[in-house]
Amino acid sequence: MLAAKKTGPEHAEIVEVPLPRPAPDGVLVRVKVCAICASDIPGWRSPVNGSGTQGEWDIDNPGLTGHEVAGEIVAVGSAANAHRIGERVWIDPIAGCGECLECRSGRQTFCSNVFLICQGFAEFAAAPSRQCRPIPAGMDFTAASLISDMAGTPIGAVKRAALTDGESVAVWGLGPVGLGMVQAATMAGARPVIGIDPVASRRRRAERHGAVCLDPFDRGFDEAIRDLTVGKGPDAVLSTVASQEASRVAFHTLKNDGRMVTVAGFPPAGGETRKWVSGTWGCDERNWPEVLEAIASGRFRLDDYITHIFPLAQIEQAFSIRADDLAGSFKVVVTNE
Repeated sequence: MLAAKKTGPEHAEIVEVPLPRPAPDGVLVRVKVCAICASDIPGWRSPVNGSGTQGEWDIDNPGLTGHEVAGEIVAVGSAANAHRIGERVWIDPIAGCGECLECRSGRQTFCSNVFLICQGFAEFAAAPSRQCRPIPAGMDFTAASLISDMAGTPIGAVKRAALTDGESVAVWGLGPVGLGMVQAATMAGARPVIGIDPVASRRRRAERHGAVCLDPFDRGFDEAIRDLTVGKGPDAVLSTVASQEASRVAFHTLKNDGRMVTVAGFPPAGGETRKWVSGTWGCDERNWPEVLEAIASGRFRLDDYITHIFPLAQIEQAFSIRADDLAGSFKVVVTNE
């Protein structure tokens, strides 16, 4: 099969490599689409080629990264259901052992043996059968590649924050995950939902989804966020920003006894500060029915995320657009179609 092989910082070539073999309970998926995640970019830029860890670019394991995958099952392991061959699926990339108490309670992201399913920047990927979920009727492969990170991760973060009706929330970073947080917070009944990002095009996109948006570098930012939250600061902060300084500022704006949930970057909670901070990762399996219902009902929309589509042969151009043109790009996908 063909796979993207990193050859240096921000460079890759397409090479021929052996097909991955599915485990006995696994399947082989012909990758139709793999979307680029913001978490792919640091490794793409790095001069280090990785250590073989799932999700990292590794010169000795082409295609290893790329986890927002949709495709078609073309083969199964010896213990998997052969009737799944031909099924259109998207891959839930965060997998647990499937046996521990956390996995059995639908909280696989808390499993002590949790791992990430990757190899999306290639023609085929192997995955546990249980992680390959049917694509909803009427949804194409491109949209299906967004389900895990663009809907599951934001809804998981809102659940972690335990938002209740009428609470104010500030979403820091209005990239694809941040836009999902705006939608998920609105679904939870938060108001106002305040979107914060220095990129004007991203603020405009979030405003179309109902957010009141601010530029954190505007001179009147502190006063504006206080005015929107009746002088006390947001009840909750949801952050997608990896910058430690931005995380500290976001934490500072949070009201006393407020909650901050972050998917990237951690502020110091510090001393006697009475604010609650937690990280979150992906979506727990028990929450997928709710996520899929929200998409099917139209309450959570994915239709305006994708701005660029590139074939695997143009993976360098795809990453260049996603990494360097924040104003002109949003969600960039790589296809084998």
